[in-house]
Amino acid sequence: MNIEHCKLNNDNYHTKIDQSKIYVDYTNSRIKIIEFHNISAQNIRRIVHFAAKQHLGKVICNCDNEAYVSFLEAGFHLEGKIDGYFKGEDAFCMSYFIDSSRKLYRNRDKENIFLMKSLNVGNTFVYSENNFKYEIRTANENDIKGMIELFYNVFFTYPSPVYDEEYLRKTMNKNILYKVAIDDGKVIGVASADIDEENLNAEMTDCATYPQYRGQGILSNIIYFLEAELRNRRLITLYSLSRAVNPGINIVLSKHGYKFRGRLINNCNICGGFENMNIWVKNLSFERS
Repeated sequence: MNIEHCKLNNDNYHTKIDQSKIYVDYTNSRIKIIEFHNISAQNIRRIVHFAAKQHLGKVICNCDNEAYVSFLEAGFHLEGKIDGYFKGEDAFCMSYFIDSSRKLYRNRDKENIFLMKSLNVGNTFVYSENNFKYEIRTANENDIKGMIELFYNVFFTYPSPVYDEEYLRKTMNKNILYKVAIDDGKVIGVASADIDEENLNAEMTDCATYPQYRGQGILSNIIYFLEAELRNRRLITLYSLSRAVNPGINIVLSKHGYKFRGRLINNCNICGGFENMNIWVKNLSFERS
């Protein structure tokens, strides 16, 4: 097995096994396979073996149609789909559970009730400038301390290092578009779009609002302004992985016309433990056609 180390990122890091680039993610006890061109089932099994040696619980990959069969042959199963992920071609969300406890499905009934409530309000958002009293704008470096304070207030743990000032500064000036809601100079809400220019998609993520400000449409309006800018960038697909146990964010996404496309079991470490994440997808090219 040829393992080639690449860039470090805190305790997590990128590396290569054979010709496949992977992200070793200790924060979420998983490996994500990033590059899979011409990957064989044997190559995939080597990555699973490496993950097991690292005592990680899950291996994931958003693969294309060409690699799909290789992942099935290696024992992976399909947890969901992101339509149009690769410049309009679909991605298949493949998972392999190394740790048997990692695939235990908790809160199924509660999460399905929340999902049905979300689906019942699909595509009903209407923007009204007159009925919204807070400023929404693109975040800048002066907002970082306020964003970190908000993230600390909302999330006990989080899958990415949003509490790290340098991480927010670096990503803000590179590939992530952050929008904030402001009340009297204070950051009261935030959401972001992690933009993949190569594949023309963006992940809608990092959604947070102070509890005392919830129920006022803050997150819905932030998503509205994020989408407006992403349309101008000619992206094809927007998607989001939302906490299945949290009805609020699922309702917001459904109202904005996102479609439910699957559920990732115990996918990431958020709010103190592993949680299931709902996959929501919106295709912007349909709106332009």
